[in-house]
Amino acid sequence: MRLEANAHRQSGVTLIELMIAMVIGLIMILALSRVYLSSAESVREAEAHAALTDKMRLLRERFDFEFRRADFWGRVPADAARLGELTLGADCEGEFAFGRNGESQPYQPLGIWAADAKPDGCNIDEAMDDQSYVALRYAGDSCSSGCDSPSVRSFYPSIYFFTGNAPALPERANRDDNWQYEGSLYYLKRDSTLWRLRISGSNLRNQEILRGVEALSYRWHDTNEDENGGWVNTDQLSVSRMQQVDGVEIEAVVSTETRATYHDSRSYPLRDGRVVATQPGQRYRHFSFVVPLEMHRFGDGDE
Repeated sequence: MRLEANAHRQSGVTLIELMIAMVIGLIMILALSRVYLSSAESVREAEAHAALTDKMRLLRERFDFEFRRADFWGRVPADAARLGELTLGADCEGEFAFGRNGESQPYQPLGIWAADAKPDGCNIDEAMDDQSYVALRYAGDSCSSGCDSPSVRSFYPSIYFFTGNAPALPERANRDDNWQYEGSLYYLKRDSTLWRLRISGSNLRNQEILRGVEALSYRWHDTNEDENGGWVNTDQLSVSRMQQVDGVEIEAVVSTETRATYHDSRSYPLRDGRVVATQPGQRYRHFSFVVPLEMHRFGDGDE
């Protein structure tokens, strides 16, 4: 009798109860996994959005700074004659050249120049095939106590480029008219990275600027052009027309990595006819902005 009483007190889990508990646990794990994956995707999307916003801001700030300074030569106007000789290592040829020699035209080097053809002579490797190239040049920091090469001495009505010893001071000039010569040539590589060929000492050196720049397009506002609101594309530029430009519209497509399953089915056409095709796992942003070319206005100097 005592053994029978102990047997009735024992309890356990049946196989059916165990299976039901396992199913309920599995459902809870799957639900939690969905919540986690959804949260992870939201975080990845937020990171991609933030990355695109940062790239747009950085690109705009850089070009806004560079284009606004282009053709600043101290206390002389943008159309002042260029004089002197200056040689840079790995320099480009033609209108893209940063240096000068005895045969240079009085407008060279140009404060701003752009072309769809790849510059000759200089070190630009793995460049994207279909793009515009832009060179921006200007007097940088004042160096009245002595300039590193290369340098600019500006006094009305001319700008003198030199390496090493500065030319004699003319009347009305002073040591504050000495400046560092600065400039950059911006271009895209085939890996969608923005680079510049910049003045570094007496050479031009390549420097990476920003990854994920799929395309750049430029339109120039010609003060003497009536059609299309005065806007012309880069392939319509000439040296004489560039001297009439007072603004630039920069159009860009930037991208960043996102979740692998994401695919933007759109394509992004630019005003100059180029089209950016999208790739899986990449998020894109298309935007444009206008920069006034204040220093490029010819004839506005202190006479």
